[in-house]
Amino acid sequence: MKNYLFLTKDGFTYDNSQREIHNIQLLGTGRGDNIIEAFKDFKHNQSHLLEYNFNDIIAVEYIGDFITSLELTPK
Repeated sequence: MKNYLFLTKDGFTYDNSQREIHNIQLLGTGRGDNIIEAFKDFKHNQSHLLEYNFNDIIAVEYIGDFITSLELTPK
């Protein structure tokens, strides 16, 4: 099975100073033998997202573990 991250460039968020910033948002993950199966898995497991309107969804295959806590500026 292959693992995929599903992301979108639709929408925006705010930084810590409450300034609007356009970004890529992680919608969730999916697993499957190919990207189509993984997308079906993603839609099933993240079904609450079906009530939202995303026009542009990007899929990225990932292998193994990945780091989830990074800081842009050192403390």
